[in-house]
Formats: sequence, structure tokens, C-alpha cells
Amino acid sequence: MNPIEDVVCDAAQVALLRALDGSHMLIAVYDADDRLVFSNSTFNHAFRLDGETRNLTFSDLILHAAIHQCGPRIDRGKALEFIADAQTRRRRQPGQRTFATDLLDGRWFWMTETFFETGWVIVVGSEISELKQNEQALVQARDRAMQEAQTDPLTCLANRRRTLSHLEHAISTSVCSNLPLAVALIDLDRFKSINDCYGHSAGDAVLKDFADASRNVVRRSDLVGRIGGEEFLVVLPGASADDASDVVERLRREVSDRRVRTDAGALVGYSFSAGVCELSAADDSGAALRRADSALYAAKRAGRNCVRVFKRPGALVDNRAGSDGTNARLRRWWPLAWHAVKRLGGRASPMR
Repeated sequence: MNPIEDVVCDAAQVALLRALDGSHMLIAVYDADDRLVFSNSTFNHAFRLDGETRNLTFSDLILHAAIHQCGPRIDRGKALEFIADAQTRRRRQPGQRTFATDLLDGRWFWMTETFFETGWVIVVGSEISELKQNEQALVQARDRAMQEAQTDPLTCLANRRRTLSHLEHAISTSVCSNLPLAVALIDLDRFKSINDCYGHSAGDAVLKDFADASRNVVRRSDLVGRIGGEEFLVVLPGASADDASDVVERLRREVSDRRVRTDAGALVGYSFSAGVCELSAADDSGAALRRADSALYAAKRAGRNCVRVFKRPGALVDNRAGSDGTNARLRRWWPLAWHAVKRLGGRASPMR
């Protein structure tokens, strides 16, 4: 550190700098050639400056800090980029520049750089570590609150509000990108019986088990949300009805092989019924949910534990139906089969 008497000669200035030397603020003075002519003990400690600093420029200081792993936090190997960026901001014109910076020792400082017409620069840093910690705590609390407001507390899936909001956004994206979009409405079969026979804790365990299974099966781009007691909605961006039916069918098979152990030690199996619907360009969320609900009730009427796709009146349909209620393979081969039967003089009837 340069002796204070070497920096100034006026007694009042010497007294001022001595007072600043004992403060907890970072203080440094640079001359017109960007050489460090004064730095207080707090600054020296932060940058590990133990000896003579005369002729040490700002660039030298940053390189010294990068080598000795001290001073401001700089990405490894980016010291030269940091210097170049800082130099473009410094000394543009007389005045002040303020910013927050964090040091490698974990402290935060609010820095004020004052630029004089003579070219000299005074740097003052006030520690704001406690404020930063409070700020980070508030941000984390806000993030937790937002997450909790969007998450079902039992299954940790998206709750009804977030799921329906996600569906609205997916519809807008589908329309803008001209990509398909499908939804699947899932209802656990005879769930009330599980609660009645084994207790509500067993029902909760089944819901959580289904949530785990769905996370393992659905695609990364899909969202599964709990929108009712034992009712779930799957939003499948970029999926046709056939694609969505494949995903939900894989989930159905996965669930059918699972068993949930109750508090009493009993093993409980469960299944679900599902209705799948592919949206058209004119559909809103209400229309999509109504059609998926219609397909879900068709699955319930068919005996449960199956997947049905919404079919429009007069369309062919089976357990693996397509976007208009017709299996893709049947759509391709039915006309040929029909003409073949007519040539043989027989009759053909729709499959149900």
C-alpha cells in the first residue's frame, strides 16, 4: 500500500484519507493514467495487496485478483473480457457510475465510481451483503409461494389453475405454429371404493403413485395436472390423437401393473379410464375438455380401464382411435375392404 503522505501533502487531506483507511468501505483512487495511487486497508484486504502498489493499473489489479482468486467474482478465464468490458464503461465522461458487485469471499458491495475532468477516479464501495441476503431470501420466498400456488400439494403435479392456464397457452402456441395439440382426461376407476375399503390414506397413496407413474411415462414436453379429486388432465403439445392415445395407453399399461401398499400392509391395484381429443384450429379449452370428457364417459361405458378417443357422429372408432374418432389403419383400409365385399356380394358393417 502506498503511504498516505506520498499521495497527498495537505494535512486535511491526509487526515481524511487516514479516516477512510480505517473504514469498512472499499476505497481506491486512480490517476489520469488509471494507476492506483491510493487504496484503503479494506480494499487491500479484498484484493490481497500486501506490498507496494505504485504503478499498478486497473488492468493489473484485475489480473492480480484473477490469479490469486480474490476481488470481484469473474468467470474463470474471463478476466481479459471483464477488463475490456469495464474499460468501455469507465471514463466515458465526468460523472458517476453505480453498480452492485459480489466478491469471491461472498460479500456484496454497492460501488460508486466518480470520474473527474482531470481524469482521476475515486471508487467507493459500501457493503450490502445483508441487504443482498434479505433480497435473495425474499426472491426465494416469492418463488416458493408461486410454486405452491401452482402445485397440487399431495401429488406435486400441476394444480387445476396452472393446468388450465398451460392449456390456454398451448392452444395459442398450436395455432401460431400450426402444430397439432391433444389433451387426455383421465379418471381413476372406482376410486371411492378404494377410500371406502382401505381408508383415505390408501387413496392418497394411490394418487401419489399415479403421479409418479405419469412423470415416468409422459413425454418431456407434456404436462400432467390434477384438476379434481381423482381426475387428471394431460396436455400434449405437438401430438395428434394417435400420438396422445399411444402415450396414455402406455401409462394405462404401466398403472395396471402397479400395486400400492396401504398402512395395514395390503397391496392395492388400481386402473384408470381416459378420453383423448385432438384440438382443431377453432377449438378453445372448453370445447377440448367437453370432447375429452365425452370420450372419457365412452371409456367408462365400455367397462373402464381403457382409452377412448373422441369420435364425431358416424366415425369409426376402436380402443386406439384417431383424431376424428377413427383408427388410422381402418381409415386407410376400410374403403378397399368395402369394395372387396361389394364385389363378393356381401355386406359390411361398421366396427364398434
